[in-house]
Amino acid sequence: MKRAFALATVWVLASACGGEAAPAKSAAEAAPEADAPAADAAAPASDGNDEKSAAAAAEEAWAGEGEAKAAPAPEAGGKAETRTMDVIAQVVKENRKPVRDCFEKAKKELPDLKGDMVIHFVVDPEGKVKKAELNQERSTLKSSAVVDCAVKVIQGIKFPPSSRGMDTTVNYPFNLN
Repeated sequence: MKRAFALATVWVLASACGGEAAPAKSAAEAAPEADAPAADAAAPASDGNDEKSAAAAAEEAWAGEGEAKAAPAPEAGGKAETRTMDVIAQVVKENRKPVRDCFEKAKKELPDLKGDMVIHFVVDPEGKVKKAELNQERSTLKSSAVVDCAVKVIQGIKFPPSSRGMDTTVNYPFNLN
């Protein structure tokens, strides 16, 4: 029951934020929970031919689990989002050379410069970056020369429009070592 509630909560939060919910994991894929007996975590994996294991797994499933896993995720407004995180990551990867150039330029003056820089940005429904800034909490590289330059690069990228007419919030990491 706890697992069903947790999965439902994650799905509702992901849907409410305009993101895509990750497919629910089966009991075999899910990490062992803290309140699960140790014997369950150490049980050998079934090869799929063991009828007793299949029956035991069916008994552990919550009511309607099979139907819920087989049903496609609901879509807002009847449309699936085409501007996914994978699409955004690909666009940023195609434009990462200018960010690397920002880093290399600053490194000439600060030879020990290195770290991770996470840029937080929001893409509007048309694909324009309307806000970009350094995620202070997740970044170890905070050189203003690199950050300001990288933010300008991100702001200049044109992303595909949202098929659902929604903003997309992204935290994109750059490993600059």
